This record gives sequence, structure tokens and C-alpha cells, in this order.
Amino acid sequence: MAFNIESIVTIIFTIAIILTNTLILFVLAWTESLRNINKIYFGSLTIADLCVGLFITPFAVYSTFSNSWIYEDEMFCHIEAYLMAIFFIAGVYSLSWISVDHYLAIRKPQRHQTAMSTTRSLCWIIFAWLAAFCFCSPPLFSKIQRASYYDEIFMCSIDPGPQKPYFATAGIIVLCPALLALIFTNSYIFTERFRSKKHMFENILIDTATRPKNYFMNFVVSIVFFLSWLPWLLLQISGTFLESHSDYPHTVHFYFLWIAIGNSFYKFFIYMTLSLDFRRGLKQLCCKRECSCSQCTVPQSVSINLITAKT
Repeated sequence: MAFNIESIVTIIFTIAIILTNTLILFVLAWTESLRNINKIYFGSLTIADLCVGLFITPFAVYSTFSNSWIYEDEMFCHIEAYLMAIFFIAGVYSLSWISVDHYLAIRKPQRHQTAMSTTRSLCWIIFAWLAAFCFCSPPLFSKIQRASYYDEIFMCSIDPGPQKPYFATAGIIVLCPALLALIFTNSYIFTERFRSKKHMFENILIDTATRPKNYFMNFVVSIVFFLSWLPWLLLQISGTFLESHSDYPHTVHFYFLWIAIGNSFYKFFIYMTLSLDFRRGLKQLCCKRECSCSQCTVPQSVSINLITAKT
């Protein structure tokens, strides 16, 4: 086994993905700081990212040392490749539903609770994961090879082969609704109506005043998501349709993909930078471990009834 720069990158990314998303889930489950974010959609996005660090990247770490796939069984290679596709699609849908939730909460706050109830949110997110699974299940369970070990990235990758039309058509059908929802809802941020609604939230709807900021934060997450995946997608398109796949150095393939995979932990630092509520949630986690922390006690409003006796 050989230790190289690729091994360092894959180890760091794997640890970062697992650690950051575990912290996000702890903040989501153990604190009440993230009140103005739909926890079902937010949790789904975090779980999709965490699964990448648990079920995808650890096998790549081994491959960087041995320069070969961990198992010779082709079926396991297929499963790994399609799991990556499932987590990617589920992440895109979760991201789009977070944007839709913010859009409805700001544009029609009086109808938001009904439109995005817990039951409906669960139904929509289950549908998103089912859509991701259905996209991958036909080629995954077929007897024809649909994935192979990709030497340059130390992972298994989907090989469309003669089924390029299926993958192109199915990919458009599955991803287009989520992409269109992201474009439509995020474009609302730049309208005059949003600015007026933002002013209303900051001055009238005090309890949900952080909703516009969380909306903008999700917009930044969406931009970073697509910018991180864009180089890899362009590389694959050039290799599939222009047949220039082998013209690029091996390191280009490796770093383009791992820049995209790193998106699974970039979000943590965006939340840290743009969300005061998230930073408070991390402090609350610290306080739960050490009760001597000065911020353990959160001041609460106490109402005192004064009863005056008649004399």
C-alpha cells in the first residue's frame, strides 16, 4: 500500500463530512435554535450528505492506498455508484424543498403552516428519496454492467454505455423539477416584493425575523452546490459526447470530483458564517456537555401577576 496526496485528501474529506453533518444533526435534534427552518427538509439534506461520508468516501480511502477497488465483486461496485447518484438526487430535492418552504413562508406566511405541515413535508421528502431510488433501480438491478471502477477518482462510477438516451432522459425528468423550483424560488430574493416582506418580518413578525436570512443562506448553499459540481459535470459531458475524456490529466478527474464531494461539508461553514441561530445551537450543545458554561441558562420571560386586595 502506498500513501499519497490523494489518500490525505480522501481521509480529510471523509472525516470532515462525517463530523460536520453529525454536528448539524445534533443542533437540529437537541436544540431549538433552528426554529425558522423546516427541520424535515433540512434534516433530509444533512442525512444525504452524511451518507456520502459513511457509505461512499471510506471505500475511496482504501482505494487510494491499494490503487484498486476494495472488492472484486462487480455488484458491489454497481451499488456504490448508484448510491452516490441517489444521495446526489436526494440532496438536490431536499435543497429545492427548503427553498420552496422559505418562499411560501415569506410570500404567504398566513398559509405556510397549512401548506408545509409536518405530514405534507414528510410526504414530499419521501417522494424525493423514492424518485432518486426509482431513477437508479432499473439499471442497478439489470444484469447488464452499468458501473465500473474509475481509476482516476478511486471510486466506482456509472457507465451509461449504450443506455445514454435512458440516462439523459431519466436524468432530465428527475432533476428538472427540482432545478426549476430552485431557480424560481431563489430568484424571488432579488425582487422588490421580497425586500418589502423582509422589512415586515424584521419589524412586525419578530418571532420569525430570521426567516429571510435563512432564505438567503439557502440561496448561498444552492450556489455553492452547483458551482462545486459544475466542473465535474462539464468534464463528464466532454468525455461522453466529445470523446475528450482521456485528454485531461488524472489529477483533473480526481480533484474535480472531490471538489464536488466536498460540498457535503461546505454547508457547515456557510451555516456558521451566515446563521446566528446555528452558532447559538452549537453553543447550546457545548453547554449541554458542560453545565458550568455561562450560556447554559437562556433567559426566559416570566410573567408576574400582581393581585391588589381591596381595602
